Amino acid sequence: MTHTKPANDIVLKSTRGILIFTKWLLVLGAGVLTIAVPTILAFTDEVTNEMADVFVAPPGPEIVWMIAGMMVFGLVMLLLILFSINRLRRIVDSVGEGNPFTRINGTRLRGMGIAVFLMQIITFFGSIFATTILTTLGEVKPDRDFSLTIDGGISITGILLVLLLIILARVFDRGADMQDELEGTV
Repeated sequence: MTHTKPANDIVLKSTRGILIFTKWLLVLGAGVLTIAVPTILAFTDEVTNEMADVFVAPPGPEIVWMIAGMMVFGLVMLLLILFSINRLRRIVDSVGEGNPFTRINGTRLRGMGIAVFLMQIITFFGSIFATTILTTLGEVKPDRDFSLTIDGGISITGILLVLLLIILARVFDRGADMQDELEGTV
């Protein structure tokens, strides 16, 4: 079966451009976190000294390890988002080529669903971990301006997105089956 390219589809081109731009921002963010984690651990004493200026009870070096752990959570999140962005870009490319209903696109959508599910889990445990860090840090000195709120947990929207992606994967698989049947009858 021959597939024709749609003539200058501005929506597909714009989406592809946004996805490529987002991909490079994520790569940059992942690179920064990859450098930041060992750097913060290498300068544990300096970090704890700076934190002692802000908090009533001076934090110990274990707090720096906890912060580095949160940074690793962030890095994993960025990598999962990057994984999903790459899969979505490939789906957009297949739509532009005129052949979106392929088994590989169903696989890509399922992979995105799993990635979003993992992001939900990381967000939940990351919020618990971040709350533990804030509790460990304790009170802020009265003359210092520092506040941080933790908002995390399982998102109903995220769960719906996981379900949508998995159902869409099934739709794409069925579309590929129907396309195979059609090609077999021609």
